[in-house]
Amino acid sequence: MKPSLRNHLAVALGSLIGLVAIAQGVSSYQLCRAGMSALLDLRLEQVAQRMRNGLADSIPATPARGSQPVRDIVISVRKSGADIPLRSTEPSLALPGDAAEGFSSGRVGGEQWRIYTLRDQGTLIQIAQRSSVRNELERNTALKTLWPTLVLLPLVLGAVLLIVHVSLRKMNQIGNAVQAIDASHLESLPVVGVPVELLPFVDSINRMISRLRQSIEAERKFIADAAHELRTPLTALRLQADNLQPHIVPGNQERFNELRAGIARSGALITQLLRLARADAPRAAGSVEPVDASGVVVDAVAGVLPLAAARGIDIGADTLISAQIAAPLVDVAAAVKNLVGNAVRYTPDGGTIDLNMRVQNNAVWIEVTDTGPGIPAALLPRVFDRFFRANADIEGTGLGLSIVKAVTQKYGGDAVLRNREDGQSGIVAAVYFPLADQRPDQAVRYGEPSTDRT
Repeated sequence: MKPSLRNHLAVALGSLIGLVAIAQGVSSYQLCRAGMSALLDLRLEQVAQRMRNGLADSIPATPARGSQPVRDIVISVRKSGADIPLRSTEPSLALPGDAAEGFSSGRVGGEQWRIYTLRDQGTLIQIAQRSSVRNELERNTALKTLWPTLVLLPLVLGAVLLIVHVSLRKMNQIGNAVQAIDASHLESLPVVGVPVELLPFVDSINRMISRLRQSIEAERKFIADAAHELRTPLTALRLQADNLQPHIVPGNQERFNELRAGIARSGALITQLLRLARADAPRAAGSVEPVDASGVVVDAVAGVLPLAAARGIDIGADTLISAQIAAPLVDVAAAVKNLVGNAVRYTPDGGTIDLNMRVQNNAVWIEVTDTGPGIPAALLPRVFDRFFRANADIEGTGLGLSIVKAVTQKYGGDAVLRNREDGQSGIVAAVYFPLADQRPDQAVRYGEPSTDRT
């Protein structure tokens, strides 16, 4: 399980509050019992003082034995040295006459008692109370002081969880913003409203983004400049080869054709590099003219139809939807044509290529399904890497899918590719772009293209 700062803070604060609540509860319980004991002692002392002031005469001289309730205090008044009390609420209870003056505890009649003794002018006044009764009164009163703690503790723990969640919400927002950063969206993180404790972290990320932006921009510029500078000598080399062809002897014609093919491959690579540099370039400011997605699909099919017909490949757009895409025509066309071109390149003669369109999650999906050999599952995560080729035996630059990925993500979409799951071999390659009435950041970046072939 991954460590969680939220869980750590919640557990730490909850444990601290729990320990404080336990300590507070124990101390309140003990203090309440001590206070209740002092109050009961005060009651015994006050009764003794009232007995000394003449109230002893109100006690019956000969009360019935065992008639006093168990929870009542016992009053005994007698002459010093006498064994039989003059007045007593419980004559059967013989309180110790030699008890020290003031408060004492002792065992009388098989029970523990709390006794207050007062000697005044030869008169012995003793007020006693059962310790079991006192303990019960102290315990019941002290337990009542724990109810506020027991009620407030869950509320405080809930408040701690809420405070931790609210306090870390800004961190979650920053984390989501960082997660959205990629090569085509290198925007600095906002610092407005960021807590002081997180500012150094956010500033470090922004400096890293700035360095990364400069590095990627330098790489893009180098690729664009190198590709542009190479176009002129390659064009001149192609023209010289065309001019030289009539003078090539038949025995060297095959080698000459290999030379021309190599020049053509180099030209195609340079063209792809220029397209990749364009796809990697930041989006131009301003609104984007909506593009009819169905028109792009039709043009892509028309562009490869002669080659597909020559190889006996059945290619067509089965499902067309009139929907406007929020991306430039040239970029959308480049992405779709790369997918269609790849499908034609990898589909064997006599195969089938289907193009389908659908609208899902405020985005337009364009799927290209072929009957080629497919791609090993271990290589699928790398298909969008630059210069990666799943099948080295088939001619290509390894940049087509990289261009598709860069173009789609640049305008808030994405590209996905997987093997077919309907029992046939082949690839399902798909791109999606946000609808023209949606901002690029409103397109939902999830979901897989459907596996149905129509």
